Amino acid sequence: MEVGQWVHTKYMGKHDCIGFVTSVYSDFKRCKIRVTRCENHPRMKWLEIAFDDVIPEQNDLTRTELNCLIDLALATYDRDWFDKLTMSNE
Repeated sequence: MEVGQWVHTKYMGKHDCIGFVTSVYSDFKRCKIRVTRCENHPRMKWLEIAFDDVIPEQNDLTRTELNCLIDLALATYDRDWFDKLTMSNE
């Protein structure tokens, strides 16, 4: 699990949610997710989930999703993440 990774999970075991990892708590095997889409909870913005509850997305990022991640990397001054995102854009 790493920051910026897009993930899919089942919130409360039944609601499909998609988002990207913003924080990783390795000691607790948990991560914080910025929710971009949740089937039955459209206003949901954040989730903290155990690693075991997260299913990595297999799809490639859309241009819009990639741009959002680049903006987030810039806003958080995360140069390494920004470099990684822009390299995958080439």
